[in-house]
Amino acid sequence: MGGRFVTGITGFKYKSEREIEPIYAEGDEPVDVGYGNRKYSSEVKLLQNELEAIISAGGGDPFKIPPFVIVHSYIPANSEGAKIVTDICEGCQFTEIEKAMEQGAKFMEITTPLFTKKIKYNTTSPY
Repeated sequence: MGGRFVTGITGFKYKSEREIEPIYAEGDEPVDVGYGNRKYSSEVKLLQNELEAIISAGGGDPFKIPPFVIVHSYIPANSEGAKIVTDICEGCQFTEIEKAMEQGAKFMEITTPLFTKKIKYNTTSPY
């Protein structure tokens, strides 16, 4: 991101949604189902020093960083000989930055939502 590796990520989650709506005709029971748009979102939890480095890479404004790709690879737990699962989050951009800290905390961890254009599940290539 911004020409540098991001190493201070402590957590990450992503999801996809799809609009589904019942279609009614005669009677009070749905006769079919209509499918609408898909929507993707994600969030990243990172250390304060990582956020500061990202902000610097964006010229002081994290909202001006060009869209980036997040590649998440893992081996499912309790599955001997399983293949690596790779999910790709494309077109990610920061939508909100909030810093907060509590008394007694040893470090600051920031969770921030990301706009995500598309998620490809269980793929082999980020392209």
